[in-house]
Amino acid sequence: MCVLLAAFLPISAQDKSPAATANDAAFDTKIASQLLSQVREGLEGRSQKKMFSTFDLAHMSNGPLFKQQVIGFFNQTDAIRVHLNLVEVTGSRVLVDAELEADPRDNSLPVHKRARLTLTAEKSPAGKGASQWKFTSIEPRSFFSLQP
Repeated sequence: MCVLLAAFLPISAQDKSPAATANDAAFDTKIASQLLSQVREGLEGRSQKKMFSTFDLAHMSNGPLFKQQVIGFFNQTDAIRVHLNLVEVTGSRVLVDAELEADPRDNSLPVHKRARLTLTAEKSPAGKGASQWKFTSIEPRSFFSLQP
């Protein structure tokens, strides 16, 4: 009986390792880059679904207000171009140098912005690997507006 038990211990330890590692991915530069890429694609493609899929609005301070702000930004612009340069990932905090150019729908001059964004990510109960991480804060939020 002891021999049988000993024979199964290494197998069960090996079984846990790869699956657990894939499902419990630590937040790192690769995951941060994937999320930022999705934010960029959502903004430039004017896709609310893609943009908001990177945020956990329920756990974000004033999440519904942020959502309305971004929807308003989409509604006020014809085209959005954005460049997000990942500067640093420390724990679950992400620093990004961001540049944005937006063409307002009222045919006024394009708006150009530069800012250092600070985002915080947290694990979401849903999803696996990188998709289990969502941003729960972003500052300054005024970056997502036509205001200078």
